[in-house]
Amino acid sequence: MKLLLVPLFVLVAAPVAVSACEGECIVAITNAFLGNYSVPIQSVLENVADQISAKLIPSHSQTSPPLKYLAPLIDAYNKAAYEALENAIFPSYFHGKCQNADGVDPKGCPNPDCPVVCGTPGSLVHFYAKLRSIAYEETSKMLVALSTPGSDSYKAVERAVLADAGGGEHNRRRYGRAVAPMSRQADSLQDGLRAIMEEIAKLLEEACGEGLAACSWEVAMKEFILSFP
Repeated sequence: MKLLLVPLFVLVAAPVAVSACEGECIVAITNAFLGNYSVPIQSVLENVADQISAKLIPSHSQTSPPLKYLAPLIDAYNKAAYEALENAIFPSYFHGKCQNADGVDPKGCPNPDCPVVCGTPGSLVHFYAKLRSIAYEETSKMLVALSTPGSDSYKAVERAVLADAGGGEHNRRRYGRAVAPMSRQADSLQDGLRAIMEEIAKLLEEACGEGLAACSWEVAMKEFILSFP
């Protein structure tokens, strides 16, 4: 199972005549980050799914590819990711015109390197470190929320894991007696799942590397951002 996102940064857009990043610019830049993040997220979730399969599911019950256990989380992420990331970037941080009190654009605004926080491509480029941080923090925040006990996605994952880990009533009983008290087994499985799911934020941090080196895409992203006027 794959994240249903655009692939690693390969977006090409036909720029439109705007004086700020709006409309197609907003959509394209948001989707570019989502596509870029699909790669480290895929790696993180495959790691988590492999742990679930190896640590919680008996070998005789491992009938599905491990990532299928996380299907509810992946589906929820794909549904929520675009809106959450767009709002985190635009307008929560980058928005509005760059003009000073006299109605004049500072040097470098709107492009190519605008030293004022505003809603233009040049501002996104100048403050790219902040843009990169916003994209990472929002992505991590979404994954943590979806993998937190009590969330709908977590509960669906838990149900799938418990169903396979239990192995069915005929596997849970041998020679007419229970292998182990089922409530104790369920508690142990739930604790194990919780411990594995709690690693998601740390695994994403490791995948992105020190200073988000593997989750920057700075050169390609700046070039792409500046393709919008």
